[in-house]
Amino acid sequence: MPKRLTVPGRLNGVKAVGGGSAASRRGAALRSVGAVTVGAMVANVAAYLVAIPASRALGAADYGVFGVIMAAMVVVAAPSMAVQAVIAREVVRGRSGLARLGWQTALLVAVTAAVAGAVLVPLTRVPVTAAIAGLVMAPLITLTAAAQGFLQGRHEFRRLGWLLGMVGLLRSVPMIVALLLGDSATGALWVGAGGTLVAALLAWRSAAPRSPTVDLATIEQGQPSTVGGGSGVWSVLAASQVQLALLVAVSLDLLLARVVLSDADAGVYALGAVATKAAFWLPQAIGTVVYPRLAAPASGNRSGATRSLRIALAVVTGIGAVVVTGTWLVSPLVPHIVGDDYRPLTGFLWMFSATGAILAILALLLLAVIAVRRTVIGVAVWVSVAIEATVMLVWADSVTTLIAIAAASAAVMALLCLALVAAQGASTSGREALAGDS
Repeated sequence: MPKRLTVPGRLNGVKAVGGGSAASRRGAALRSVGAVTVGAMVANVAAYLVAIPASRALGAADYGVFGVIMAAMVVVAAPSMAVQAVIAREVVRGRSGLARLGWQTALLVAVTAAVAGAVLVPLTRVPVTAAIAGLVMAPLITLTAAAQGFLQGRHEFRRLGWLLGMVGLLRSVPMIVALLLGDSATGALWVGAGGTLVAALLAWRSAAPRSPTVDLATIEQGQPSTVGGGSGVWSVLAASQVQLALLVAVSLDLLLARVVLSDADAGVYALGAVATKAAFWLPQAIGTVVYPRLAAPASGNRSGATRSLRIALAVVTGIGAVVVTGTWLVSPLVPHIVGDDYRPLTGFLWMFSATGAILAILALLLLAVIAVRRTVIGVAVWVSVAIEATVMLVWADSVTTLIAIAAASAAVMALLCLALVAAQGASTSGREALAGDS
């Protein structure tokens, strides 16, 4: 029997494992979700408000340039989500020396951004300076996410919510102001890069790494570290391929829009994709809060982790249903808000939201995969994405067919991942039962 190691500290007044009544734990969970949700909503609203002045000031064709660069930036920054998840997981397990991991990952992202830019410019016909301005944000976003991982792992969700909101405002408001003042897509992207730099500095100052302070009574002494030396980067890379598969799935349709559609239709699609991103990112606070529970050591209460995942899936599904319904109700207002060029979206904007809602479910399932280090499941998503890209390149010839393919592909990936996670859970339960009988 391995020894137990108690890490002293507080979890916003609530023990991470056990302790307190069920009502107090539910109350703490609701407050945590509320804090992160508010912060994430502030950031997301600010991000999507960029679309309004951008679509009006740039026109459909130029907005297509703006949209594809932002989508590429999100894909290149995929390790940012992974490094936050890995740092949060290892903080939960009592590891130290994680700050260097954040900087190593940011350097890796910077190199990837340079390579991506060399491919993006000739493929999508975007200006070189605009591509540089957008892609330079990726390593800065990675540093910000690393800092957020420390807060997430320490269960400091109120501070995390505040930081999410401030970072979102610093990244988006400068672009909104620049566009309202008549700046070009390239100029707005450079202004956004400056705001992203300030956000990264704020994040590291606010979430300075320190010794673990989470009250966890179930960390096993002698559990092999995944952080020391080069293994930390490999752990991030393993999680990154899962997160990258997810982000490619989220952004693939928009990235290919300028390949299979006309410039004007690609601009219309880029605005519709705003609804996809909104439906995708809105419930992410649920995963942020439940993740430390999912990442609890294997010797902990895995049945509790399974129950938490089921509840989280139900909540994310409910949020998605509300978002899709709301989008369907307000879609007739689209031409009045952003201009008559986007009137074609009114009939099927809900399909964009539905795609995002399904991808949000996929994101939660993949987060559970990363929490227990079963990242090989990400291969199934990669195969699905490759098939999706082939179908889009062969058959997509309009805004409607492109979003229909994206929605169907998202549903297939979510169902496939759900089946794999369920099979993984059944296998784990069987091993635990055998261990208990021995």
